[in-house]
Amino acid sequence: MSKSSTVEPTAEGRRLLRRLVERSKRTGGVQLPPGFLRDDTLSATPPLAHMLRGGQGGEVRLKLYLTMTMLAARPPHDIKSIPARTWARVLALPDPEVNGARRITDALNWLQEARLVRLDSRQGMPKDVTLLSPSGTGKAYSWRGSWYISMPLGFWQNEWVYQLSGSAVGFLLVLRDMRSNKTETDPPWLTMTQKQRYGFSEDTWTRASKELRDHSLLVVRRKPQGKEFDHRRLRNTYWINIERLDRANEPFIPAA
Repeated sequence: MSKSSTVEPTAEGRRLLRRLVERSKRTGGVQLPPGFLRDDTLSATPPLAHMLRGGQGGEVRLKLYLTMTMLAARPPHDIKSIPARTWARVLALPDPEVNGARRITDALNWLQEARLVRLDSRQGMPKDVTLLSPSGTGKAYSWRGSWYISMPLGFWQNEWVYQLSGSAVGFLLVLRDMRSNKTETDPPWLTMTQKQRYGFSEDTWTRASKELRDHSLLVVRRKPQGKEFDHRRLRNTYWINIERLDRANEPFIPAA
């Protein structure tokens, strides 16, 4: 299983996470536009894959960004004066007072440089954070459109944020996008070109897929493609059990 940069969360960290979910007043999941996950022109790295590059620093950036997006649910989509050490406790980073807080500060600065957030300083206070467009355009925050990808609130309520590595979280979002209007009896598969639009390496794809399977969040099967009289290739199909995030991590038996 992929190694996460978090440690076992403390009771205080869990309490703070629950408090953030309550404070968000959300009743549904977090919506993200396709532009956060993929670039259909294959001319640029989408924000998600860009965010995850850099090892464990990428995991901190993604989990922090998603958690801030969960919290800042309503206009003007801003977060006032939460100290870096508090975020470090929420995300179960080691040594939250010093090293964990530094990693949060580094993540916030990276997100600002990537034009995903704006940081505003106030003398003697932690920086305020305002979310910008998840597509990385630097424009005002918005996700509304004809299609969006949703991360269930159970990702935080059931503490999956602690259990999955950054690459597994990113891959889960990719698979959610792939699932679209498919059914479990007709799961999606991807061509090499379709894979490339998400910006993940084959190694990351393989490792993240294994981790999600280990958690019974993903079912991968081999399915022949092509008509009866054509040469038939076997392709991997992917079915993400996204509803499982709304339950605690417990044994799961996929449909036959």
